Amino acid sequence: MRGSICLITGGTSGIGKAAAIALARKGATLVLAARTQERGEQAAHDIRQAIAGATVHVLVCDLASQASIRAFAAEFLETFDRLDVLLHSGAAVFAERRLTEDGVERNFATAYLSIFLIATLLRERLVASAPARVVIVTGEYHRKTSLDFENLLGEKHFSMIEAGSRAALAKVVFAITLARRLAESGVTVNALHPGAVRTGLLRNLPWYLRAVAFPVQWFFASPEKGATTPVYLASSPAVDGVSGKYFIDCQEIAPSAEALDAQVGEKLWQASEALVLASAQPIKS
Repeated sequence: MRGSICLITGGTSGIGKAAAIALARKGATLVLAARTQERGEQAAHDIRQAIAGATVHVLVCDLASQASIRAFAAEFLETFDRLDVLLHSGAAVFAERRLTEDGVERNFATAYLSIFLIATLLRERLVASAPARVVIVTGEYHRKTSLDFENLLGEKHFSMIEAGSRAALAKVVFAITLARRLAESGVTVNALHPGAVRTGLLRNLPWYLRAVAFPVQWFFASPEKGATTPVYLASSPAVDGVSGKYFIDCQEIAPSAEALDAQVGEKLWQASEALVLASAQPIKS
């Protein structure tokens, strides 16, 4: 992967950071989308310590803010002339329903809508860099829900588990829909379940929920193990040209039936466009 530009969200900790280290080991140039410059620079320092000579850049991007995402995308396009891999592992879990500054429920905004907006804003650069890859980390819990477009943001009823499952399903649906829209472009798009992994995903939960979850996480896999499939999809020649698929343990697995429904995919795309167009100029479909 020497010479490849790999943009990673969620690369300052957990699976994203482990994947960043693995891709740096393969020679890729990394761009970390970090919520703060300080977090990004600390992660970059750790990666350089782990991999001598690693090239790591840090750009600030708050996944909960569309203004921040747009500023980040503009800076990326100004700084880098290509994009070979877009790896989205950024997410957060919030127990209470709160809206972002853009009026979007936080779980949905950070885990799903952020990658919709980033991929849309960087789409032309991905196509110009083809063959290029988009890799989206999601979860098996996407099978536990459906996309109720009358309650997409938890407007009628909300639960943390439902919100997380809905965002996970949205990511799988988006991956398959984007792959369909980018067919013949040379850009592949795939989603994956990394397994049960010890990460900081639950850090925003109330202390009593963290106390329950903390002991259980010791039975989970390491971030390095969780990064195996994302790195495989980002770099392996075995998946050249493979697109619109869902993977577990580096093996293609069928996602839920709803994730494969093209009508659901187009409806989610339209709903997502409406959510990001409310505060900006139109985005090319």
